[in-house]
Amino acid sequence: MKKKFLLFLFCLFTVLHTHAQTKVIKSVSNGISTSLHSIIQDGSLVGYLTFTELEKASKDSFNYAITILDENLNDIGKMTFREQKLDLRDVAFDEDLLCLAYIKSDVLGNTPHHKISYKRAAKKGYVAFFAQFINLQGEIVKTFEKKADVDIYHALKQLENGIRPLKQDIQLKNIPGKGFACFYGDRTKRPLLTFSTTGEKVMERQVKEKASSYYLHIAGEDIYLLTHKADDEFQTGYTLFGYSGTTNSPTLKLPLRDKKKNAMDILGFGNDPATGRLFISGVVGKSPNWSNNMNRTYDISRGAYKGVYKIDISSAQKGGVNTVYNYWADSAKKTISTEGLFKRANAHIVPRPSFRDYSGNTYFLGSQLAAKKRKVGIIAAMITLPLISPPGILFATGALGYSKINGAMLIQMDTTGNLSYLDRLPMIPSRKTVSPWSNFKDMDNCSFYSLNNPETRVPYLIIKTEKDIVIYNVQDKKVVRKIAKKLGNVTTSIYPAKDGHIIISEYDEKKQSTKLSIEAV
Repeated sequence: MKKKFLLFLFCLFTVLHTHAQTKVIKSVSNGISTSLHSIIQDGSLVGYLTFTELEKASKDSFNYAITILDENLNDIGKMTFREQKLDLRDVAFDEDLLCLAYIKSDVLGNTPHHKISYKRAAKKGYVAFFAQFINLQGEIVKTFEKKADVDIYHALKQLENGIRPLKQDIQLKNIPGKGFACFYGDRTKRPLLTFSTTGEKVMERQVKEKASSYYLHIAGEDIYLLTHKADDEFQTGYTLFGYSGTTNSPTLKLPLRDKKKNAMDILGFGNDPATGRLFISGVVGKSPNWSNNMNRTYDISRGAYKGVYKIDISSAQKGGVNTVYNYWADSAKKTISTEGLFKRANAHIVPRPSFRDYSGNTYFLGSQLAAKKRKVGIIAAMITLPLISPPGILFATGALGYSKINGAMLIQMDTTGNLSYLDRLPMIPSRKTVSPWSNFKDMDNCSFYSLNNPETRVPYLIIKTEKDIVIYNVQDKKVVRKIAKKLGNVTTSIYPAKDGHIIISEYDEKKQSTKLSIEAV
């Protein structure tokens, strides 16, 4: 597939003689806006696209330019076209076709900011979902447009604050060898569209499930829609819907709750790197109405999580689901207390991301937390409460207890469901507070994500701390690289790139330019 995409790029555009994996992007001049988009195929990044709105061509149309970069940031070339006001929302590639999904309108972004102008525009204006399909020869071979049910006046007002008109933004994915799937939601409907590899509409489903958020995912030829909503009975909850074949209704409905109806939070969601099938992993809450807001450290230390789980989904059918739970209370060797204390680390894990390796092992990463209440101090504070000052002194000196983050913890669930403590990652700075009821988010300002190198089949972790970015080899349990976030006038950030690689973005404040480079981990 990757070779086919690169062939597509070279056939589509005039080749430019650029071979480096480094690119410098300077600020765009006034009146011209450019956005950068990833081109995704089968869940992997295969290239980049810049979409530029040029000058106005007529009263209600603009000139646009599309520039394609390959996965190594080489410029391949550019194409131009004219259309009404467009907002590019997503891009995907399959077989010999590039699909671009837009919000299209004749009034949004093209109407003076005035109440009277808004009212006039609301009478005649429209908003639509719009898709373009570009072939190997660089031709727009097919377009598709579907009017959306939008309150134009309200949408114009919301646009002043950067809020787009659709209730659910456009999501676009490729179905390997079959075409594309697209989902969005307007005021009254939530279409789930599929298109062929020639750009023809195959079918349109209407998603009936009402939720606060939706996530579109493809595994094999099956289409999945993960929903999250406020449930009347349990206040919160995820449900996975699967669509197989050409049926209008879901062939799979999977509420994410354990056998006792306890809520389950999702930390890992994607395709298994070895099988290509969907997997989900995360934590099991302590009750049906539990919400994983990770706020109070003491709650975490007293068993806010009952355990962890993994779900393997081989098909969008009820019989294709296999769920494995590992509850703290079921720890075979008593290496984990019933409240989730890992005895080897003498700490609790505050789970953040979860990921899968090529051997089928599931990993859970999170900050390593210790929190303790001192009963004598609490009793003393209650006795002296009327005096005001003594309780404050006891609190300030830590006499009531403490919370402490001491690095990060990595645990592994193997293919049979056994759980083991793997390593402590010491690069996370230790933080201690004088209260066991501290807000966890105030103590931990680190972020994590994982990636697999498909050539070596080695998983890596990218850990962003307050001052540094750390790359950690999970297999060898060691740090392979450390990058300072800020060095002089240059601010460095890291983003996912093609498989086994990262994008290093270096913004030079003095030169007002950004240097992008792709490097292997």
